[in-house]
Amino acid sequence: MELIDDWLQQPAGARPRTVFSIGVFDGLHLGHKALLDTVIKSAARHRAQSLILTFSRHPLTVLAPAAAPPTLTTLAQKAEVMAAWGLDRLGVLHFTKEMAATPPRKFLFQFLGKFIEPAAVILGPDFTFGQGAKGEAGTVAAWLAQVSPRAKVTVIPSLAGPDGLYSSSQIRQSLKSGLVESAARALGRPYRLSGLVMHGQARGRILGFPTANLGHIGQIIPAPGVYAVRVILGGETLGGMTSIGFNPTFNTGQAEAQPLTVETHIFDFDRFIYGQTLSLDFIAHLRDMVRFKSAEQLAGQLDKDRRSALAAL
Repeated sequence: MELIDDWLQQPAGARPRTVFSIGVFDGLHLGHKALLDTVIKSAARHRAQSLILTFSRHPLTVLAPAAAPPTLTTLAQKAEVMAAWGLDRLGVLHFTKEMAATPPRKFLFQFLGKFIEPAAVILGPDFTFGQGAKGEAGTVAAWLAQVSPRAKVTVIPSLAGPDGLYSSSQIRQSLKSGLVESAARALGRPYRLSGLVMHGQARGRILGFPTANLGHIGQIIPAPGVYAVRVILGGETLGGMTSIGFNPTFNTGQAEAQPLTVETHIFDFDRFIYGQTLSLDFIAHLRDMVRFKSAEQLAGQLDKDRRSALAAL
């Protein structure tokens, strides 16, 4: 897959025949997959390229930061998943207030017409764009009638699974509740959290369970608790368990006054990995975060957690 990390900086004029869709695609859940599958199959029928045009950040982080939802999927993760699904090109728009103020028809000519020849367009059910979010599927159809009369717009309906409609907001709520299994059902894969390995308090090593402490996280963090995880480090996939919380056994103050930590014990692992990028695939929720009377009691529970995590993995 070709990743175009600044869509507007590519040379205009080549205009390959393209079937495309536009959207944030945060989470890349099974509803998104159905849309992408339709883009890819339609591109094959039209002997055209498949393209997703997305944004480097959620538009609300620019327009209304306080209302912006926490990120589910980083841009790097989007690229990895879409490439695995078989997409030809992923174009990235860097969203600005000026872009938000662009009238819908001008948006289509400026951001798409200069770079592609549309063969077909596939959109989600709630698709809007342009100034005041006034552009919708009918706007795109009118534009196609002008620039590529044989091209058509297809709107993909919402899909539902055992937990309701597939949606990014539903997945966020599942993660906030610690329901990582429910999130995985909607995603079609485990939820993945990425960050950098930072120095911690080294309490885990003292307890016999050394941990990699994750920092610089730009995504939603699941609810406090202990989880079975797969750990992705470079090209390796390892087993582990992750504790998310406020270290209640050692921090006796109010939880909200303590920093939230993401600490992962990697099974049968002893290497120096500070400063490296680590990703966690959340497989199962093992238990809630609780305060233990002693470090010895905590160590005993961690041994039980390890056995539970191995069984879940």
